[in-house]
Amino acid sequence: MIDKKPKTYNEIVRLKKCYTLTNYFNNITENVFNEIYNFLGQSPDNSIIANQQVLSFVDATTKVIKTIPLVPKNNSFDAIRIGKTGVSVTPHYDPSSYHSSGGSSSNNNNNNNNNNNNNR
Repeated sequence: MIDKKPKTYNEIVRLKKCYTLTNYFNNITENVFNEIYNFLGQSPDNSIIANQQVLSFVDATTKVIKTIPLVPKNNSFDAIRIGKTGVSVTPHYDPSSYHSSGGSSSNNNNNNNNNNNNNR
């Protein structure tokens, strides 16, 4: 159980951001949670960036301060970024499930143009 008692609005927001990570990773222990929470509180420009293997503590100069190996709960994301502007989750891209339908629209436009030219 995480034992944080936020006192300000910013602390509540920071706590919520940290809890977001627990939805995506199995091994966010109380110590890791507290470390993330404290790091984000040190500077508004600090951020946490994670992919499915590693969580990185990034300072205001975009220097990686520390990394922690992670175990994802699922493969639904490619990256997570927590910073002063909020939490950003990049969904997982699976190229085998991508289907393009742009060609039919283009063909319809070409057919319409051809029909218009023939009617002149």
